[in-house]
Amino acid sequence: MHSSAPPFTAPDWRDRSIAVLFALAALALFLFRLGDPAKLDFDETHYVPATRTLMALASLANPEHPPLGKWLIGLGMALLGDNPLGWRIMSALAGALLVLAGVMAARWLLGTRPAAVMTGALLLVSPPLFVQARIAMLDIFMASFLMLAFWMMASGARLGFRDRWRLALAGTFLGCAMACKWGAAPFWAMAILTYGIARWTTRRAGQRGPSLLEGLFWLGPFAAAVYLASFIPLLFLQSGALTPTGLISQQLDMLRIQSAPMASHTYQSVWWQWVLTIRPIWYFYEPLDGVQRGVFMIGNPLIAWGGLGALILCLHDGLRGKDGWLPVIPALWVASIGFFILIPKPVMFYYHYLPGLLLLCFASAAVLDRRFWQRGNRALPALCLGAAALVFLDFYPIISAAPLHDAQAFNRWMWLDSWR
Repeated sequence: MHSSAPPFTAPDWRDRSIAVLFALAALALFLFRLGDPAKLDFDETHYVPATRTLMALASLANPEHPPLGKWLIGLGMALLGDNPLGWRIMSALAGALLVLAGVMAARWLLGTRPAAVMTGALLLVSPPLFVQARIAMLDIFMASFLMLAFWMMASGARLGFRDRWRLALAGTFLGCAMACKWGAAPFWAMAILTYGIARWTTRRAGQRGPSLLEGLFWLGPFAAAVYLASFIPLLFLQSGALTPTGLISQQLDMLRIQSAPMASHTYQSVWWQWVLTIRPIWYFYEPLDGVQRGVFMIGNPLIAWGGLGALILCLHDGLRGKDGWLPVIPALWVASIGFFILIPKPVMFYYHYLPGLLLLCFASAAVLDRRFWQRGNRALPALCLGAAALVFLDFYPIISAAPLHDAQAFNRWMWLDSWR
């Protein structure tokens, strides 16, 4: 059975409405009991104190990462206070925005409404997105901006990159993603490469839209300027204020800190363990408010494992000429882990695989749409989505810090010994 790309029609108000509904559903899911656990959770112990320091413009805290994610956490704290809701509200909003952008990106890239709907459904039942949207860490902001850039790039490519505003927005979002975390850098490079190849191979007299050089400006220097702009408030720190020229040396300091040896960690892992989902992370597991609670950062096993096969099928069908858009997904997935293969950090964690896990939702939706839904088989996609939803619901107690019956309750969900 081979897939083929159906005729493309541009998204309309119905597609945008569907994306908004998915975002609202995601927001409701993320906001429910957002205050649990009612104490600093995992890396919140780093980022929340750093945010307090930065918001007061006291000094440069958490200098190993760019500051935008911490400014966003601080915005939530300014709105709702220095409490669990304040720490996490912007993460929840970013997660909902990611779902909206993901549905629209899928609609443009994969070309059909069912594929976009299935992508949205799989994002909703992805524990990594759920967990990161309910914790004050930097990764959800990076991933949200990356998904917005993906939306702009996918729509721009479908339209022949004739709208410079899409390129300008893509550059803005890529700059913001890198200003949250450097893990966005490979996707920035992929965007520049994709645009350069597309414009070079389709150059012709009288072509509408920005030139090759203008497009590269929006995705390159302009994105870099957006990134650097996030550092401007650091010029006004009460202690250790940066200078305009010091913004560049600060980048070298960040590289030095991130490359420095680090103490080993119980849950550290490497890229191939992320791909196989054999070393997830317990963000939280302790008694609180009189009951045992836990937050387990893990991929939905059906998506994390099944999505690997979907990546292979996307690549296969793309290379066989069935659908030239499908190889984009495995290419981005390779970029998501290739960064950590080629430039490994001293200590790495499963959450670094968040963009890759989200891309597996696109790959799975693409295969379910092309190989089944578009060929009239609606039952199998429905069964796959239903099974993924049931797994999500089964894991819900240990990804949401819900009350557990005792300290050994976690054993119920330990499919593999390496998950403990």
